[in-house]
This record gives sequence, structure tokens and C-alpha cells, in this order.
Amino acid sequence: MRKSAIILLALLFCFESAARNLVNEIDRAEESKIQPQPIRAVQVNTLEFDNLNQLSNWLKNLKSAGVNTIIVRVFQNPGDGFHKICVPEAPGGVYFQTTSAPVVCDLVGILSQESHKAGLKFYAWMNTRSADYGWEARTDLHSWAYALQSRRYEPQNRLCVFHPEVQERLINLYSDLAKNSIDGVLVQDDLMLKHNEDFHPLASHLYLKERQKVACPDLFFKVIESSGKKIVKDYTAEFWEWNDWKINKLLDLADELRKAVKKKKPGVKFGLNFYYETALKPEKGKAWFSQDLKKASERNYDFYALMLYHRQMSEELRITAEDLNSAIELASRNFLDMFSSSGSAVIKLMSKDFHNAEIIPEDELTSVIKCVPSSNRAGLIFFSTQPGQELELKNLIFIWEGKNNDQTNQRAFSESRPSSILQSPKP
Repeated sequence: MRKSAIILLALLFCFESAARNLVNEIDRAEESKIQPQPIRAVQVNTLEFDNLNQLSNWLKNLKSAGVNTIIVRVFQNPGDGFHKICVPEAPGGVYFQTTSAPVVCDLVGILSQESHKAGLKFYAWMNTRSADYGWEARTDLHSWAYALQSRRYEPQNRLCVFHPEVQERLINLYSDLAKNSIDGVLVQDDLMLKHNEDFHPLASHLYLKERQKVACPDLFFKVIESSGKKIVKDYTAEFWEWNDWKINKLLDLADELRKAVKKKKPGVKFGLNFYYETALKPEKGKAWFSQDLKKASERNYDFYALMLYHRQMSEELRITAEDLNSAIELASRNFLDMFSSSGSAVIKLMSKDFHNAEIIPEDELTSVIKCVPSSNRAGLIFFSTQPGQELELKNLIFIWEGKNNDQTNQRAFSESRPSSILQSPKP
């Protein structure tokens, strides 16, 4: 009997183990069928809450509005407002524990915890070249730009990505950031280089070593005088070769930052900001910012955020309202088509005016959305958002997704394409 009982128990154990494995296999199979939900995010520059209870209530309201992610600035530079829910201990630095930069206050862990309680994902918005905390006076660590008027090299106010000390600091910062319970990282738009930057000796030496070419402004720029001022009329073939090299170097650094983040937390999503010119006028995006969407797409980041800020576009391009519609449609189409297979494209819309802090009317943002081709719409971010806009966000998300918001007893919007976004372009 004893022998039979042992055999029976062994058989039961085997059956239980096999059943458990089968259930696990089914669960994994079902999970693989679930498509990741496209990002529906608000990006916040400054948290104005006096306490965590106020923050918690707002996060719950965002969740109810259809938002699934909150993106918060986790660095502090001159001109940035301090997040009110903590007492700053440094005038500049970061909002997480690290030994690589001053800590303003340890806030990221709290924000991610509160976000998760509300059912939201938490993404950290982190800078790169502007993270010169304590190094402001060290011109050897900053990039060099060629001044057309004086024909001299001048140190800039952002870091040189070719300097080993700078690379080490940034990698350590991103690694320390990933020690927190974050779900994603959005790299600030300061990971760029202007057309006359970087002539730092280390950069020039590396360019000579890798390309056997000399980085010389006289070889790059076709300069003319206009109204007594020297301007670049055109770029030479030598410039484009140098520019291509700079683009790759910036992406190489982004790769290192991604590696540092995912080493700590493999599941964290990592993405970059891109200027609207990269999709609207790619050659200008390359020249002016050293950004190239095609090259970036080959690096397979988790997401790519296009800053399609319509009022900024209207002001900078000096175009009519109708031409602005066309520009938004073209830029968004180019951008979405490039990432249609991966679904990693994210459109960023401005929900607050950058000059006067006006909350942009819902109808105006609706018109912007109507200009974005509906076929490949993926991720959506509103920048910058504040409490009280939840109903507006809910309506806009419904329109973005092509739904009829009568389903939730909200007022319906016309699905017709707008005749114009702004009544007139900014001067």
C-alpha cells in the first residue's frame, strides 16, 4: 500500500506540474496577442501642486480622460520653474538620487508611485547637453561654435558630446534614473548640434581620425553678406559629410544612454524628441539640428516623438493659415509613414502657448488633429498640460482615435477637415 501511495502521489505531482506549465503557456500565448496600447500622454513642464493629494486627484482625472501616461521633467535648469511639491535643495540639477549631478530633490520615485496608483505609466523627461551642473565655467567641456561675424570659435552653453567626461556623466545620470520605478524615458531636444557647432578640438581631432578630413568652416559654408551681416547661403559637399558624421555621433550617444537605462530596467521604453523640420524639410533638420529621422529609425528606439507645435510652426515659417494646414499634413504624413510598421511614431501637440502661456482652445487643437492623416496615427502627447483640461483631453483623444465622443455623452465634433487652423499667421 505504501508503495502504491507513493506512486500515486508522484503521478499527481507530475499531472499538477504539467497542468501548471500548460496554463503558463496559454497565458504567454494570450499576452503575445495583446497589442501594446499606443501612448496617450500629457507632458508636464512644472508640477504646480501643493501636496500629493492634489497630484493624486489630478492623475486619477487624467486616467478617466483616456490618458495612459504622464511625462514629467526630471531636470532643473535656469529658467525652469521648480516642482512645487518638494522643497528644492539645489538651484539646478535633477529630481532623482545620483552622485553625478546636484539633486534638487528626490521626486521621481514618488511621482512614479503616484502615477502607478492611478493606473498611469510614468515617463521621465531627461536632458543631455544642458546638464552642465557645476560645469558652467568649464569651457573645455562645452561645445565650440564658429561665429561667422568674427570668424572665431566660441564656447557655447551646452556640453560637448565628444568629451569623455561629458559622456561618462550622462551615462551615469541615465543609469541612476533607471534605478527608479519608471516606465519610460523621453530624451530632451537638446541632443542636437547646430550647423556651426561642434568645432571643439576633441571633436575636430576625432573627425580627422575617423574620416581623414579636416573640420574647417571655410570648407563647409558658403557665406554672403546681407544687410551688413554675414549669413550662410549654402553648404558644401564637405559640410554634408561632416554633418552626417555629427548625426551618427549623436545617435551613438543616444545608444549608450539607452543601453545604460535598459541594463537597469530592460522593459523601460526609450525615445527621442525630434524637431518638426526633420519631417517637413529633412535637409534643414539635418543641417540646423543634426537630426535625421531615417538614420534614427535604423537605431530601433522604442518611440520617436515629433514636436509638431503648430503655433511655433506658424511663427517660424511665416506662412498663411492654409499653408500651415498643408505643412502639418505633410510633416505628419512623412513622419507616420516612416514608422507605420513599428507603431513607434508619436505626435506631440502644443496645448499651451509658449509665449503667453495661453491654454490653446479645444477647437484649435481639433483642427490640428484633423490635418494629421488618420490611417497611421499612433502615439499622442499633449505639451504642456495643466489641471482643468481633462474634458478637453478626453474629447481630443476621441477625435485622434476616430471615435464619436457621443458615446460618452460628450459633445460631438465635426469630422470635416478644417479650412484653417489659425485665422492669420503670426508676424
